[in-house]
Order: sequence, then structure tokens, then C-alpha cells
Amino acid sequence: MSDSLNNDGSGFEELLNGLNEQFEAALFEQRIAGLALAARGAGLVYVEAITSGVPHDLAQAMAAEVWTAETGPLAAVEGEEEEA
Repeated sequence: MSDSLNNDGSGFEELLNGLNEQFEAALFEQRIAGLALAARGAGLVYVEAITSGVPHDLAQAMAAEVWTAETGPLAAVEGEEEEA
């Protein structure tokens, strides 16, 4: 066996742990980039709706719909849970 792999397999385990950490970091960065794009999209919908004369409440609901569609139901705003 190579020097990097011990007889007990801990070298292989360390290698897997390192790869897993890199994968998780890349996935986190990807999720953050996606959330940033979703926020931009929701903001754009809101601004365009307001500019077009849509009432604030409706424009806000439209933006929230975009946000939920892009981020999924788990990213719902905490305020919505309090109202229920």
C-alpha cells in the first residue's frame, strides 16, 4: 500500500472526508448563488409591478410567489407562519 493509506484505512477515510468537505463547500456556494439570483428575480418582479401601477400588496404577493417558486416551500418567510 502507499504511504498515504494506513493499514487501518484512516488515510482513505481522511481522503473521503476532505473530498466531502470540498463538495459541501461547493454546494453551499452554489445554493447561495441561487438564492441571490432568486432574490434579484423577486425584487425585479416587485419593482416592475409597482412601476406598472400594481398595488403594493399584490406586487409583494407576486414577488413572494417568485421567491417561493425558486427557493421551494422551505424558504418561506417566518412572518407568514406567525399569521397562520
